[in-house]
Amino acid sequence: MMEQNEIEDAAMFLLHLRTQRDQVAGLPGELTPKTLDDAYNIQDATHRFAGWPIGMLKVGCTSVVAQEALGIPHPIGGRVPSDGVFESGSIVPRDFVASEPLLECEIAMRFGPGGVVDAIAPAIELVNARYRDTSKVSGASIIADNSAGCGAIRGAAISLAEVDDLDALEIALHNDNGEIASGTTRALVDGPQGSVDWALAHETSRGRDVVAGTWIITGTCTGLTPTQWGTSYTADFGPLGSVNFTLGD
Repeated sequence: MMEQNEIEDAAMFLLHLRTQRDQVAGLPGELTPKTLDDAYNIQDATHRFAGWPIGMLKVGCTSVVAQEALGIPHPIGGRVPSDGVFESGSIVPRDFVASEPLLECEIAMRFGPGGVVDAIAPAIELVNARYRDTSKVSGASIIADNSAGCGAIRGAAISLAEVDDLDALEIALHNDNGEIASGTTRALVDGPQGSVDWALAHETSRGRDVVAGTWIITGTCTGLTPTQWGTSYTADFGPLGSVNFTLGD
């Protein structure tokens, strides 16, 4: 386990990188989390120092492929700041990210007053870690960096009843030249609702309440897709609708 001063130093290091839109190869040795508890303590300290209002919860590592790649046999979590949540049709400015982000097509689900999901929406997560190459850092280091969560674009909300089978939804991602990725909600090991259940339990374990109206993005259904500056992207979720944005140049 890391000492408290090491956790706080790591958090300030990551926060500085985020505010400067900078990236590094990895955390310095003494600031690298040794355990998942270390990683979440760093993540929480980063949010505490930044004082960001939270716009959305994120769940990652929800597929077999992701879990094998990170060496973590369960989901991971993060919190997307309010200024990182964009409406469909937005232009995401180039200076919002440190480099061309990766895209993940995800189901967004809203936690309702009765403690159940009361709305769903199509979403695209912007993945932009503080590390130049996430394949060369540990899963714990990714968690420390807000689980690589940077932002998200959310489409129009509909009721859960309007989609017949949320666990078998087909999704296609297009850019200006055509389809560049596709997938299905079957990629999520425990389905979209399982991701919500995990997020609620995780927040409780960190001593935080999830208030009604909180949106949760539930994990990628289309893997990780590279982007290019000045390009527009649209994700088609069939009966759930579509969501689109342009990456500024």
